[in-house]
Amino acid sequence: MKKLVTSAAIVIAALAAAVGPVTAGPKGDKENALRKTQEEQDKRQNKDLDRAYNEMMKRTGTAAKPYDPWGSVRPADKK
Repeated sequence: MKKLVTSAAIVIAALAAAVGPVTAGPKGDKENALRKTQEEQDKRQNKDLDRAYNEMMKRTGTAAKPYDPWGSVRPADKK
């Protein structure tokens, strides 16, 4: 039983040592930097789109009287 526990501990330690260096390194840093620059570009693009949308909404304005599709069906107001 003692040999089994010792051999299992050795196997776990070997796997941990083999997997550790694979996940860390400069490749991960490059990917993070690329992702960060892409997110910044997306934020700028979204901000530009929002600004253009808001400017377009200001230029179009609103109608003097809103359209009422049921206006001819309703009875006239009795005032």
